[in-house]
Amino acid sequence: MSTESLPGETAGASTERSAQEVVQAFISALERLDFEGALSLAAPDIRWVNVPWKTATDKKRFEKMLLLMFKDTTRFEVQFFDIHERGDGIVYTDRVDIVEGGGLSMTIPVQGEFRVKDGLITEWVDRFSWIKAISDIGRSLPGIIRHRLRG
Repeated sequence: MSTESLPGETAGASTERSAQEVVQAFISALERLDFEGALSLAAPDIRWVNVPWKTATDKKRFEKMLLLMFKDTTRFEVQFFDIHERGDGIVYTDRVDIVEGGGLSMTIPVQGEFRVKDGLITEWVDRFSWIKAISDIGRSLPGIIRHRLRG
């Protein structure tokens, strides 16, 4: 049996995850489309921001927005260029997010910052090009329409 703690599980001091490990476990859960696992790593007062718009200010809103964002997603993959912890619970990511499903296909470069306290993510801020996102949505529009018409 593994001695590693599961997401959301309270761990002893010797097995407590670093902030970077918490973020990696969170993103890994999202890649598996395991929202329960991802949410188990979110603090009750989590703040999630997709710059320039505020997306969620508590866990209930965060869950609602996360499920809405991933509603038709069949593939979510993160390719890291860099991930590192500053040492004070802040984890920076430089990555590409690949999102597919519902006719949509997006590949978005993202710079993210996560704040972790007591093994839970308290803040998640992503910055990316809305022009690139809108462009990918535009290119995916025929597939999105086909998906919607079938549904």
